[in-house]
Amino acid sequence: MRGLSYFMAVMLLFGVFSCGKSERDVGGVDSLPMLITKIRSTSRLYTTEYKVHKIVTHNDELKFEGSLFGHEFSIPIPAGERKIAIPMDVTLKGYIDFEGFSEDNVRRDSNRIELILPDPEVALTSSRIDHDRVQDHVALFRRRFSDEELSSYERQGRASVINTIPKMGIEEKARQNAARVLIPLLQQFGYAEQDITISFRKEFAPDSITVKDLTNPAGK
Repeated sequence: MRGLSYFMAVMLLFGVFSCGKSERDVGGVDSLPMLITKIRSTSRLYTTEYKVHKIVTHNDELKFEGSLFGHEFSIPIPAGERKIAIPMDVTLKGYIDFEGFSEDNVRRDSNRIELILPDPEVALTSSRIDHDRVQDHVALFRRRFSDEELSSYERQGRASVINTIPKMGIEEKARQNAARVLIPLLQQFGYAEQDITISFRKEFAPDSITVKDLTNPAGK
């Protein structure tokens, strides 16, 4: 029984070492096309998720406006104010799209390899108004906020969140988390961890991140 266990352990070690040494160059054939195919099969690699809580506010009031002797005037009408505070939750997901990944994204030098990743992208996957916590004040002579107005304020809230994305550092999170996925894959092809570099293109800037609003049928 001990002899059988020893035999199985030897075979397991042989399998690990042979896998690490053979996949980078199988039978003298460059395995780079195989590596690229494997990475592209990942398609869209979601690397990070942000949940943003935001309160959208709106305030308007009726005014009596006109001109007198060439002077413009604007006088608030008593009991003509409306205001609302709308809490909403927005989910953002950062991802790398490997659909166009090719040999142009790979640099090799002896035992070293560098992957230049496609630009990170962000998808706004959901937004939800917390209707139970909406607070509003509607003066006596004003009508209540309509569903159409609430939907408009929600769109404004989503747009505001999207505008803050460049300040979130989501591209750095995308790089770090993509590396955690890709480094083990490259190790399977025989590369040592210290010989692997994962990077983005040098001219990439956080404010150039592509954002897709999946809650909007028209997208962005």
